Amino acid sequence: MVFVLLPAGAGAAEIQRWDLRDGDGEPWGLVVFPQPDPAYAPGWRLRLTARTPAAALDHHEPLRLDDGLGHLWQLDNRSAELVAPGESAWPLQSAQFDLEGLQPRPSAVLPLHLKLVLADGEAELLLGPDQVAALSSLPPVPSHQP
Repeated sequence: MVFVLLPAGAGAAEIQRWDLRDGDGEPWGLVVFPQPDPAYAPGWRLRLTARTPAAALDHHEPLRLDDGLGHLWQLDNRSAELVAPGESAWPLQSAQFDLEGLQPRPSAVLPLHLKLVLADGEAELLLGPDQVAALSSLPPVPSHQP
């Protein structure tokens, strides 16, 4: 499989965005950001958004990552943070995950393979050097601003 990655140029402590394609060539957006809402625990979040209207992400399953050398990670699903508390209409094309589960941090030189559960199967994505370097060098968990 060939994956196309288009890096964004943000620094490690800022919101970072990338465009990428899954193994079927479908477009995705990936965003890494500190959780800004004080209603939720602070920490880094990874949000994946399908850019095809037919995609429906599972809002309960974790995101699984591996580096191809036997290191596995599982990121808890935090899709409930995508809507105001009490709302039940979560966006079908987006899911959000807690990056606290990415411990120990992955090597900055190995690609990361992501498996995301969809309502009708799985999407597989590959993060390249820019994305992996950003994830491996995230600063400590930011706190919420008063």
